Amino acid sequence: MDYSELVVAINEEDMKTANRLCGDILPILKKYLIATVGAKPEDAEDAVQRMFEYVIPKIQNNEIKSPSGLLAYMLTAARHSYFKIRKEYDSHKFEVIDENLVAELEQPWGLLDKDQETILKKCIKELKGHYKKLIRFLFDYPNADSEDIAEFFDISVSNAWIRKHRMIQKLNECVKKKFK
Repeated sequence: MDYSELVVAINEEDMKTANRLCGDILPILKKYLIATVGAKPEDAEDAVQRMFEYVIPKIQNNEIKSPSGLLAYMLTAARHSYFKIRKEYDSHKFEVIDENLVAELEQPWGLLDKDQETILKKCIKELKGHYKKLIRFLFDYPNADSEDIAEFFDISVSNAWIRKHRMIQKLNECVKKKFK
C-alpha cells in the first residue's frame, strides 16, 4: 500500500483522512512489532503511537523526502520507539538477573544439569556494567541481532557486535574456570 496519501492528507490538514489512514496502518505496525521483536500487543500499540508523534511532525515540516518510502520509514521508527519504551521499562531491572530466566532458556554453552546451571548463574553475576545489561537484554530478546542491540543501547552496530562477543567470551572463560 502506498502511504503517500497520508503525506498529502497531513500537509493539507485533512485530519479525517489522516486519522483514517493512521488507523489503517496501526494494526500492520503492531503485528510487525509483535512478530519481529516479540512485543506485547499493548507495548506495540504504545510504540506505534509514539512513532506517529515523531513521524507526523516530520511530514508537516517536509522532512520526509520520499512519500512512497513512508511505510519503511514508519516500520523503522516504530521499532525504534519500541526499543525506547523497553529501555524505559527495563532500566530499573538491569542489575538483577532473574534466576528463572536462566533456568528456562536453552543454554547455548551446553549447560544441561543443575551444577552447570549454577556455575553459569554465578558467572553472570560476576559480569560488570554493560555486560550485565547486555545479557539481560539478550535473555529478554533472544533473537536480537547486533542492529537491535545497537539501537537499544544507542551504540554503533560494530560496538554492539564487539560487546556481545566479549560478553560471551567472558562467560565462557568464567564457566571453564569454575567447571575445572
